[in-house]
Amino acid sequence: MTKEAILQNHGSDDTEKRTRRDFLATGIAGVAGSTLLAEQFAKGRAIAGSSPSEILKPVSLQPEASAQGNPGGKKKGAGQLRGLMADAGRVPEDPSYYRRAIDFCHQWNMNAYLISLADDQGCALRFKSHPELITHKNALTHDQARELAQYASERGVELIPEIESFGHTQFITGVPQYAHLQDAMPGGRNNFSAVTPVAPETLKLFADLYREVAEIFPSRYFHGGCDEVNWGGSELSREALKKKTRDEIWAEYVNSLDEIARRLGKELIVWGDFVLHKQPGVLPRLNKDIIVMDWQYYATDPRPLEQAARKVVETGLRVIGAPSIISCRWGVRAGANALRNIDAFADAYNRIESPLALGVIVTNWLPSRYIQGSLWDTFAYTAVALNEGSTVARASAFQRFVERHYRAEWNENWSDVFTTLYEITPNRESCSPRWMRPVLPVPWRNDDELTAAVKSGMRNVPPFRRLLSQLVFSEAQVRDNLDDFLTFRLSVEYMEHLFWRISVLVEEAARSGRTPESSAALIRTIAERDQRLIEKLDASWNKGRASDATAKTEKGFDFGASDQLVYTFQQAATFSQQLARDPERFARLLAAAG
Repeated sequence: MTKEAILQNHGSDDTEKRTRRDFLATGIAGVAGSTLLAEQFAKGRAIAGSSPSEILKPVSLQPEASAQGNPGGKKKGAGQLRGLMADAGRVPEDPSYYRRAIDFCHQWNMNAYLISLADDQGCALRFKSHPELITHKNALTHDQARELAQYASERGVELIPEIESFGHTQFITGVPQYAHLQDAMPGGRNNFSAVTPVAPETLKLFADLYREVAEIFPSRYFHGGCDEVNWGGSELSREALKKKTRDEIWAEYVNSLDEIARRLGKELIVWGDFVLHKQPGVLPRLNKDIIVMDWQYYATDPRPLEQAARKVVETGLRVIGAPSIISCRWGVRAGANALRNIDAFADAYNRIESPLALGVIVTNWLPSRYIQGSLWDTFAYTAVALNEGSTVARASAFQRFVERHYRAEWNENWSDVFTTLYEITPNRESCSPRWMRPVLPVPWRNDDELTAAVKSGMRNVPPFRRLLSQLVFSEAQVRDNLDDFLTFRLSVEYMEHLFWRISVLVEEAARSGRTPESSAALIRTIAERDQRLIEKLDASWNKGRASDATAKTEKGFDFGASDQLVYTFQQAATFSQQLARDPERFARLLAAAG
């Protein structure tokens, strides 16, 4: 595809008639580099220079006193796992995308790619042994999965399959014939599911699924999930708990899964949230060949992560670290704290010399929250941190990404874009402490949400508009992977639009000279911008995901509004079009809310 065709597909929003000087004047106090660049742009100077911005350089740390860095920059050995993850169980993506991610792992010296094949929302693999299970209509066939595994192997990347085997098992219990295996406990997390661990039928079912997956994927590892479990409510479990402790039942069940995996020549991995943290009495009861994968997505200090890993090692089990890019806290993109989470795991596991510490695989959940192809920069940061430690990653990861992936010259403009973007990326309010700001808005889609947006009083918004103006200059330097750059820019455009959409409502509602004509003009502009943006988002989705995917076309099981970017924004665009056709209703809503 030519550059012109790509640009036409992505489009550009020219609704705002503000000058570049106005764009650059919008900023956040305390973000290093912003004032300098604003002055340079405002004076019409070109961005020059090739050294990274000072804010990307790490604080000097003494090795013996470091709580964060890996000052030695020790390179990881070939046998240690370094990799990424795909959440196909929630949203299957086109095999071409998985191949591209595998290529990226190979190019950036990562050797593992974990792929979740089943979650509450359905199976991403078409099981022949149990076709009755809830299965995504765009699930992989056996041949497609086998080809992916072979493709990865040829590039030195181990494709590790995961089947949720305790919690996250609505793909089983949502089927009428298996509804009796549901084991949720009253008073537990109502969005956490579980199968009954003491039901013989449960293990028989997983023996079938494990065997089928093992025949497709040659990896020595088999991930069995087993996190976020709410169990103990079924009659069978209640009876079992009269005779044994929860720890004992937990361990016996996981050990039984391990025995199934071992008979298939596989080494079982399980998540560590329960067996290591919430129910630590399970850990010493586990078979010694089980691998614990410790996810802690809010940790930014390597010391407790190292302690947790050493606890597993001292028990005689192996351990894998699992930070996250997109987790519960993040939506469209991950913010700076996600990078610090990756840093902390990379440095913690770099300090452990034991062969029982197998490495770090970085998880990445809910593809429908973000725009496919917009996170390559984060993947590159991950690769540098896992291979060389956080100190090197902070100093050079984004520069390497720009120079290698875009084949562009690194300068202060690029540096400020990445520094500012990670600092101002909004978090999801439901999974973040109150002090974390900004919060990712949900686009208003009905009368009540519009009213709440007006009453929010939001006027000061993060400087995404400034970033968009800077990306105009960056685009001219891009020599490779232009489509990736435009997708990256689209993610920034989307976040800018969410905040703009609220702030213009607040301004109009508060304006003393508001007239029916001004309100009508505003809602027409909102509707027009909404329509242009949803067309871009829809086209971007369709390039690497099925156009009829459930996560795009209807509310997914246990999904909130911010979990489905395209689906939710389509509702918002439809609503603004309705109001544009009835501007008097829009004016009444503004008046009532203001």
